[in-house]
Amino acid sequence: MIALLAAVSLAQASLQPWSALVGHCFAGPAPVPGGIDKHCFESVYGGQHIRDRHVVTEDGRAVYEGESLYSAKGSQVIFTYWNSLGGLGTGKANVSGDRWRFSGTIHATATSVEEPMTADWTMVPDGYEVIEGKEPPRLFKLAD
Repeated sequence: MIALLAAVSLAQASLQPWSALVGHCFAGPAPVPGGIDKHCFESVYGGQHIRDRHVVTEDGRAVYEGESLYSAKGSQVIFTYWNSLGGLGTGKANVSGDRWRFSGTIHATATSVEEPMTADWTMVPDGYEVIEGKEPPRLFKLAD
């Protein structure tokens, strides 16, 4: 029982940086012109995982959806991402202060080639800024 409680504490400690996001939605520009990308975060299984569901809309119509599950693995945070095009990604997230660095691999669709992916999130008041590869920064603001 003590080992189980220690594991729960470690998972919650590793996922603690996500606590500011849990229970909230954030919206920002989608990587496609004119689209809106909305992310909603929730705790899963009593804080053992964090789910990030997102929907990209154009003209109020959903055109793309995806979901990430963040999980503690020892002192690291790993993620799995899947989307409505059959794509899948996996990797890890390293947090240092207000900056979160994601790295891993992804194939965007069920038939596309797996490619490396990186993203940096920086926490800002009422949201976070995202930089993916060489794309310009995207600002996500609280959208509850």
